[in-house]
Amino acid sequence: MIRLEGLGKTYQTGTVALEVLKGIDLHVKSGEYIAIMGPSGSGKSTLMNIIGCLDRPTVGEYHLNGQPVSAMDEVELAGVRNREIGFIFQHFHLLPRMTAQHNVELPLIYSGVTWQERRERALEALEKVGLSDRAHHRPAELSGGQQQRVAIARALVNRPRLLLADEPTGALDTASGKRVLDLFEQLHDEGRTVVVITHDPDVGERAQRQIRLRDGEIVADSAMEREGTS
Repeated sequence: MIRLEGLGKTYQTGTVALEVLKGIDLHVKSGEYIAIMGPSGSGKSTLMNIIGCLDRPTVGEYHLNGQPVSAMDEVELAGVRNREIGFIFQHFHLLPRMTAQHNVELPLIYSGVTWQERRERALEALEKVGLSDRAHHRPAELSGGQQQRVAIARALVNRPRLLLADEPTGALDTASGKRVLDLFEQLHDEGRTVVVITHDPDVGERAQRQIRLRDGEIVADSAMEREGTS
């Protein structure tokens, strides 16, 4: 599903070039649940932005579902983000004046879905995350864990094949974080590809595969380690 080959990213500030990613080779199969881990400054956020089609590599190739993403223009990238990827962020990014249902509907508006279908699919997504009884509540009327589950419902509503989560439990208490991770496991069991970006080893342990970055390079891949010991 995800294929990165020789991927690198360099940011230019004046005459100074900062190489953030170096020679990343990574293949993720459809239906895998992986955690990309590393300390601050390791390059994991930059890698997330590239996988999520929010940024472009400086060198190398990125293919998503067989499509050469690194060669696409901005309009094509926006289409891939809307159709193929569901984003989940640490701080939820819900619109405060909208109800949970209307927040979940937003991606469907950009997809040109009719009002009736938007409503049906939003309520279906809220039911999947256990919040059908909170559909008409605004974010301020929800706990942090409930807000994150609304954000997950929003990520699911376009039925993407890839879920990309950036520190999804970072703003939650332990119990709420566990419920979110339980939900990720459920979605993975249903066949979705789940990629979690985290520095938290407890979050990483829930994934079936861990990719560790340091100084812009992959220094460990638990799948490769298993293959090496078989």
